[in-house]
Amino acid sequence: MALDTAKATVTLRTLTQKFDNRLKSATPFYPQVSTIVQSDGADEAYGMLGSMPGIREWLGDRQFKELRAGTFTITNKHWENSLLIKKTDLADDRMGLYGPLMEDLAIEAAYHPDELFFTAMINGETTACFDGQYFFDTDHSWGDSGTQDNDLTYAAATSTVPTAAEFKAAFTAARVAMLKFKNDQGKLLNRPVSTGLKNLLVVVNPDFEQIAKDALLSTLSGGGNSNIVVDVPTIVSSAHLTDTSKMYLFNLDGALKPFVFQAREPISRQMKGLDDIETKDVKFMTESRYNVGYLAWWKAVLTTFT
Repeated sequence: MALDTAKATVTLRTLTQKFDNRLKSATPFYPQVSTIVQSDGADEAYGMLGSMPGIREWLGDRQFKELRAGTFTITNKHWENSLLIKKTDLADDRMGLYGPLMEDLAIEAAYHPDELFFTAMINGETTACFDGQYFFDTDHSWGDSGTQDNDLTYAAATSTVPTAAEFKAAFTAARVAMLKFKNDQGKLLNRPVSTGLKNLLVVVNPDFEQIAKDALLSTLSGGGNSNIVVDVPTIVSSAHLTDTSKMYLFNLDGALKPFVFQAREPISRQMKGLDDIETKDVKFMTESRYNVGYLAWWKAVLTTFT
């Protein structure tokens, strides 16, 4: 039986629409934790400028200082996904077989940057950022900042099952550490007084989710006392986190986020082969170019329960 090209075209258009609609409705996580940068080349070089020098009493001549600069480069990567659709299935009106597959293809494309983000987050203990230190490290230093630590530990009775009280104490210690971080001029990044960190995010593995919510969202503590939490965070969990002893705290306030999503080419798709009698399949293909990298370590604190 010859393929009814007109009918097949309508079927493919319907399948393509399913892909497009699912892609538009996706709500990936990475934009919450990443500064979005539009890239126009194979890679992008970032210049991290130091902070303005502080005010001094004017005694004698002016003393001019230059801004410190640190540079790092993020290379875009090329991504693709491909699906074969049998022409016989199109001829036999088997669209129902491929509708869900097209939606799954859109989900894979839309949420793939989330996979890159979680990989970067997990590898933050062993991958350097702009200051030459690991993103999560005990000895960040830039200019006159002194040594600073965003890779904390907290001693719990059981590292993989901390109590709600232990989790709350670890969160409080991470928040306080974040408040005390200094810029390259030796001045506090959060000043002059703290009125609260308004947009905190806690990321944990699913085993910690209930513990985290008991610790930070419950009105009462286990003993029946009021459970007051300063700067109550949003709590999310992800099965991407396989280490059951870690808590990540992120400060998402302001334009600069802890990570960067470098967008070079958005997701595009194409179908090919419908009119090619040499092949038995229609090819559905997607491509895109982007990458995820580290940006502001002082907006992230990792706590490992020991």
